[in-house]
Amino acid sequence: MVRVACLFVIKSYQRYISPLLGANCRYYPSCSEYAKQLYLFQNPLVATFKTLNRILSCNQFFQGGIVYPSVYLSLRVSVFKPCLVKYWLVPDGMPNCVFSNIPNGAFLKIKSQTFQIIKNSPKVSRV
Repeated sequence: MVRVACLFVIKSYQRYISPLLGANCRYYPSCSEYAKQLYLFQNPLVATFKTLNRILSCNQFFQGGIVYPSVYLSLRVSVFKPCLVKYWLVPDGMPNCVFSNIPNGAFLKIKSQTFQIIKNSPKVSRV
């Protein structure tokens, strides 16, 4: 419930207010996209804390740069099943994996660890 409300506020800001303000964020991804990704993958309380920390550091006293959101997750991935990728989850360090083969398919269980979230580009470059 809280997650849905926060995502609605962020998406409304991105759609209606952000175009009026222009590109003023010192970071990539922008602070609103950073917050959106955190609310999708993280506990809302932790996401709120990390978002406030990011917004407070988005000023002329900090250098800025490329800073992807970092989340602590435990995943169960279905292997060999095609799907569209919206976000890339890049592990920090070596992943702790357990591979199991079951009659309905193969699964890869990744134990809890920290991942960086990188959004997939909707445009595909064709050369």
